Amino acid sequence: MIVLLTGGCKNGKSDIAQDIACSLREKSGGGLYYVATMRSTGKEDDERIRKHVENRAGLGYETIEIARDIKRLSTEKEKFIRAVGSGKAADMAEHPEKATFLVDSLTALLANEMFRTDKDGTFIEDRDAAARICEDIRILCKEKGYNLVFVSDGIYSDAAIYDASTDSYREGLALIEREVASIADEVTEMCAGKRMVHKSTDTKEVSEMSDKENRGILIVGGAGQGKLDFAKSIVGEVKDEDIYSFKQEENSNNISGAVPGGYKIYYHAERLARGTDKNAEELAELFSKNAIVICEDITCGIVPVDATDRKWREDAGRFMQALAKNRDVYRVICGIGEKIG
Repeated sequence: MIVLLTGGCKNGKSDIAQDIACSLREKSGGGLYYVATMRSTGKEDDERIRKHVENRAGLGYETIEIARDIKRLSTEKEKFIRAVGSGKAADMAEHPEKATFLVDSLTALLANEMFRTDKDGTFIEDRDAAARICEDIRILCKEKGYNLVFVSDGIYSDAAIYDASTDSYREGLALIEREVASIADEVTEMCAGKRMVHKSTDTKEVSEMSDKENRGILIVGGAGQGKLDFAKSIVGEVKDEDIYSFKQEENSNNISGAVPGGYKIYYHAERLARGTDKNAEELAELFSKNAIVICEDITCGIVPVDATDRKWREDAGRFMQALAKNRDVYRVICGIGEKIG
């Protein structure tokens, strides 16, 4: 069984992940292991780690520390299990194929792989780290028998325009989440301590809309969630020239407020709401009734300090509401599209 849990900060991911892992262990009968990926950078991290250790005390977890190269959990699994095994855990090490591993978190794992220093102390920013982790996860998930529970963080829905390094990190984490989600048996998003299951063994595949030729579609979701790929799956055959993107240079407010005709898919439409005098309804009316419009949801996260970004955040929310009035609405998370209206 492979499970992915994602969601915002302090929304209950770790507690639910621990419960899921404990439940899976009860069914499999193997060992129970907490795979800690965080590297402490100071007192704040030390305190966070202490609370996590305290929270899982008495649940039967043995801790394995793997800050990088997560595929070693597969290639050196027995070594890790025997290294931490004691008492009952040592007996369980005889059957590592039945083990349950809680990997917490993908967020820290990517940070460790992407931003690091070499032996000489030179800082390295590795833009290939996310793709490498995806390959490691494919290796890790290829083996059958043991359980894997992955925890990640939803960091994709705010109005800030980030520097290239931060954008690359966000896109990388989203790529990893989509990779895990494509393999996982269950994908759950946590919000206010509540579980929203986006994929399970009971999930039905999204089918094409019977009225798609007569009714437009709005697709929303955070950065890097696979919105464009989902739109393409709905349209069927689509070429690059069928897609129009409103995405401009970073920090640019130069959006003309016009929507060119003749395209099947309009991408990054939230940019149309930035720096325009048109209201939400006027912007929505610029699109043909049967157009597929994709908006990155920038309405969550911290309220921006910059006044232009604050206005954009609010205008984008109103714009999405206006678009949704006469369209089927889909939300995409971890590459999974769900109809919400």
